[in-house]
Amino acid sequence: MDVVLIHSGVTDSGEWDAVRPLLEQRHHVVAPDLPGYGSTPLTPGEHSLADSVLTSFTGEAALVGTSFGGRAELAAALAAPERVTKLVLVSANPFGWSEEVQKISAQENELFEAGRFDEAAELMVRAWVDGPQRGPDEVPSELRDRVRAMQRRAYELQAGVDASLRRVEIQPARISVPTLVVRGALDWPDVARAAARFVAEIPDVREVVIEDSAHLPALERPDELARIVLEFLD
Repeated sequence: MDVVLIHSGVTDSGEWDAVRPLLEQRHHVVAPDLPGYGSTPLTPGEHSLADSVLTSFTGEAALVGTSFGGRAELAAALAAPERVTKLVLVSANPFGWSEEVQKISAQENELFEAGRFDEAAELMVRAWVDGPQRGPDEVPSELRDRVRAMQRRAYELQAGVDASLRRVEIQPARISVPTLVVRGALDWPDVARAAARFVAEIPDVREVVIEDSAHLPALERPDELARIVLEFLD
């Protein structure tokens, strides 16, 4: 089975470095960088998340995405359901965020527009690596440094580019393929609420919670996430 791994909005395809080899023991795997992340430049104009995913593979594939990557795979599944065999939604929440998270996002945008990339990246590390239930001292410094570097790279690619994302309404009830919802127990409550909505509205769905992980289980618990995904795909 072809499997497409889609990274979050604070990482790039490197998010999957420890997961990908485990999946490749049984499947053909691709892990693209979305526009404005990693090795993919951001061009001016309107961008389609669905197109970014669908052009990364031929034929049919199972899609696995984290957070922003989850939104991208949902957009792809709704745009071309005949090309998607299964979905794994990791830390996905396409339904809107709490006031607290929105304030963090607004602060990030202010820092980004001011060119203060290091401060913006550190803010994102605190929000999405540490999460709402842990302090910086409770997370390995190597993990924090790695995400900080990926986020800063994204800022460099996106700075000064007049680009936008095409808006897509996510309707879970229209998802017709088997779906696995995965979330970390230490993530924001918004993600748990989104998971509950997926479970209530997607016809063929189940949920798995990974303990001792916040928003990025592919980096925090790669072996466990790979095992969960493989069991679902197989």
